[in-house]
Parts: sequence; C-alpha cells; structure tokens
Amino acid sequence: MKIWYSTYQLFPKSVLNSKIKIKYRQGALLRVRFDDDRVGYADLCPFSELGDQPLELELKNLLISKPSQLTSRSLLYARLDAEARFEKRSLFDPKIRIKNHFLVNDLLNFDLNRIATLQADGYSEFKIKIGREINVETQKLRDLCDVLAKNSRLRLDFNMSFNQDRFVHWFDKNQSWLRSHLEFVEDPFAYSAKEWREVSDRWNIVLALDFASTAEKCKAEGAQIVVIKPVVDDVDKILLSLKNTRKKVVFTHYMDFPLGQMSALVTAQKAQAQFGDMVITCGLQHHDIYDGFSFQSEIKHDGPYILPPEGLGLGFDVSLEKQKWVELQ
Repeated sequence: MKIWYSTYQLFPKSVLNSKIKIKYRQGALLRVRFDDDRVGYADLCPFSELGDQPLELELKNLLISKPSQLTSRSLLYARLDAEARFEKRSLFDPKIRIKNHFLVNDLLNFDLNRIATLQADGYSEFKIKIGREINVETQKLRDLCDVLAKNSRLRLDFNMSFNQDRFVHWFDKNQSWLRSHLEFVEDPFAYSAKEWREVSDRWNIVLALDFASTAEKCKAEGAQIVVIKPVVDDVDKILLSLKNTRKKVVFTHYMDFPLGQMSALVTAQKAQAQFGDMVITCGLQHHDIYDGFSFQSEIKHDGPYILPPEGLGLGFDVSLEKQKWVELQ
C-alpha cells in the first residue's frame, strides 16, 4: 500500500459548539494505492479538541502501520472509494434520500427571519448548539420557538456543558414553553447510564447519546437515540447491537472536509436500506459552518436533502486531481 496526502485548513465562520472556539481545523485528504493497484480517496480530519491526535501524529502513526480508530476508518472509506472507482460507479444510491436537520452552531448570531424560509424549503428539525452563554441563549431559543411552525422540532446539543443538577434546573425552569417543540436533548451532561435514565424517566424527555465510546453506544442505556459519526464510530457494531431495540439513530458528519461528509452520507444510505426507520432525520449538511471553498460548492441540496457531487466513488473527481499530493514517507 502506498499513500499520498494533501493538507487543508477549514475556517469556521463562528464557534463550532459550546466548548470549542478555534481559528481553523487542519486535516488531510488521503490518496491510497492498495496492493491490487486500485486507488481510492478519503478524508482525515482529526478533532484535537475532542481527543483526537494532531494531524502530524495521525500521519506518523499511519506511516508505521499503527493507525488510530479515526485513521483506520479513513482507510476503510478509501478502500470503498477505490473499489467503486475501479468499477466505474458512484457510491451514492439515488433511490435513497436522507433527510437532514438544519444546524445552528451559533444561536446568538443566527437570524430568526431565516426560519420561515427554511421551513418552506422543507426543514422541520433544527439542531441548536447551546450551553456557552446559557442565559442569553435561552431567551434567543424562546424567541426561536415563537416563530417555529407547529410541526417543527428542536434538537438541543449541550456538548456536555452542564452537570446533571444544572441541566435539570435549566430544563425545569424552561420546559413550559420548550416542551411542545422539543424532539430530543443531546449530551446534556457527561454520559452516565444511571443518571441519564433517572433524568429521562423523571422528566419524560428523549436523550440522544453522542460523546461516548462504541461500547457505550451499543447499549445506550438511558438514551433513546444514538448519534453515529461514521468517520470515528464502529457503525456496523452499533447498528447490529441496537437493531432489536426501539432506539433510533442519527447519522452526522464530523464537521470535517466534504469528502468525509460524503462518506457519512454513503454510510447513512446503506444503514437506511438495511434498517429502515431505525434511521431518523440526520445531520449531514454543513450549512454555515465554514467559509466556502471549491469542494463544498460541489455539494448541492434540495432543501434538507443532499445532492451529492458528480463522479466516481465519493465524487469530486476533478477537484481531487487538482490537489498537490505529497507521498507519505
């Protein structure tokens, strides 16, 4: 196996979540020639703030054949891409359309006048990152609820910014106006099966588990929804563990490069084909996360549905050819 890489930087338009405020993210596209001479591409976009190794170390460990879970998943998608390119086909299934929520990373700077247009475009779920400046965010959230259509729902992601007591206090204080629009709360505080079950049962709210190990997601005790990020999670293991339960799954990207974003879409399509309505509205669109660039502009959308890029495998054929590739050595 021979590997080349091409580094990039992603520049956030605002804060990425309640805990992370960075100037840019650094990652690399991988070009992998496998032992059978088939060539595939993948993204490697470590999130150091969430515990990943820095890119330099990820690449160093890849060189000595000691890839991390993140890099191992990248190689898996490079292989899928290589096989599809060899067979002259796309990895996307045009018959399977994955609906997506609209992501609001920076609630305080979000223009509520956009809600009516977004709902008219077909969005009915809105994921809100919250917990950074909770007092002013709560008022903005209430204002948002006032302009939501009756059938629109909120997904609140606290990124574990609260502890149990603080979350319960906040929810109790605001549930009277929030509950009618609330679909679920994601990572309200650090995962504990016992504490999550207590909160979910007592307050009759749906909890979604994201920041947890694969082993924890396979059981997801105390949670009704599991968030799967295909570039880091063992997708097959989680899905097979949950298939005979009533739990649902939401596929999301890793706020990574469009190639990684499309890897997540391919995985979500495959899961929906196999597991049906176990897969609910996902989070695979980038929306307002980063300043625009060529790869991102190749991904179109029909409201909450992604129109994937043209080309073989994961797409982006012309743009990938234009990259400056450096051999990993």
